[in-house]
Amino acid sequence: MQEYMYIYGINAVKESLLNKNIKIKCLYVSENSKLITEIITIAHKGHVPVKQVSKQTLLKLTNSEKTQNVVLEIYKPQYYLLEELVMKARQKQYPFLLILDQIFDPHNFGAILRTCDMFGVDGVIILDKRQVELNATVAKTSAGGFNYVPICKVNNLTNAVEYLKKQGYWIYATSLNDKAQRVDSLEYDTPIALILGNEGEGVSQKLLQHADFNIFIPTNGHLDSLNVSVAAGILIYQIKNSQQQL
Repeated sequence: MQEYMYIYGINAVKESLLNKNIKIKCLYVSENSKLITEIITIAHKGHVPVKQVSKQTLLKLTNSEKTQNVVLEIYKPQYYLLEELVMKARQKQYPFLLILDQIFDPHNFGAILRTCDMFGVDGVIILDKRQVELNATVAKTSAGGFNYVPICKVNNLTNAVEYLKKQGYWIYATSLNDKAQRVDSLEYDTPIALILGNEGEGVSQKLLQHADFNIFIPTNGHLDSLNVSVAAGILIYQIKNSQQQL
C-alpha cells in the first residue's frame, strides 16, 4: 500500500513541485499571498489538485504551526536497494556514500540531507529501525534536499559495510580514539563511505572495527564534540575539496 507524507513551508513545497521525480497527490493552501499564488500556478501547470482549507486543517495534517500556509501531500519516496545505490554511484569518478549509525533527531537528519545535496554526496545509507524515518520534519529541515539524495535502508550496517568493501569502497568512520587521523591528512582517491554516529554514542564500536580509517575534525576549543549535522557538513566539505585537488 502506497504511503503518503506531507511537505510544508514555501521553499520545500516549491522544490517538490518542480521535481519531476516526486509523485504528488494534492496541494493544500489556507490563504493567497504572492508567494503562495506562485506555488498554485506551478501546481496548476503540473496538473496537481489544489484545495483551499483552514489553517486548522494544515495543523492537523502536519502537527506543525510552521506550515507558512502551504502543505503538499506526496507519495512517500521509495528507498533504494543497496545494490541499486552502488550502481548509481558508479557514474561518478569518486563515488561517495554516507552511512548514518542510528540518527534519531529529524532536524539533524534533514540538515545532513541538505548538505549531501549541496555537495553532491551520492547517497545515504540508514538502518530500517532505530533511526528516524523520512518524515515532514526531515523534509522541512532539508529545504527540499530530500528530493535529490538517494536513501537506502538496510537491516544491518555491518553487512552493508562489508558489501561496500567488496565493491571497492574504503570505509571512514568518525572517532576520537587514539587511532583516529585528521580528516585533512588523508587522500580520498577511491570510492568511499563515511560513517557518522548518533547524537549520544557516536559510531558503534563494531562499525569502528570494520572501518579502514577512523577520522576526526581537529578543533581548538574547549569542547570535544560537534553536533552531528555540523560535523557532517565539515567532513563532507573537506573530503570533497580534497577530491577536487586530485
